[in-house]
Amino acid sequence: MQGRVFCEAPNNAIYKFEGQMIFEGESEIPLGADNMILRGSTLRNTEYCYGLVVFTGHDTKIMMNSMAATYKFSGLEIYTNYAIAVVLLT
Repeated sequence: MQGRVFCEAPNNAIYKFEGQMIFEGESEIPLGADNMILRGSTLRNTEYCYGLVVFTGHDTKIMMNSMAATYKFSGLEIYTNYAIAVVLLT
């Protein structure tokens, strides 16, 4: 069995995937988010499963979506930190 897979470039949109799988001499099979299992998922209660690995390593959707959280400060916290710095430096 031979064929080709055409899909979107790696991105961090976890619930979106667009692609198609084309076997030689057969029709196209659309691939979408309903056909996708993310890294770390467990598949249960099935007799058989055909799998295809599309992206690996840092190109997986989970890895691209796991960015470090940005720190958020309120205006009062910023003013308080500034006031503390002024008091300590004087």
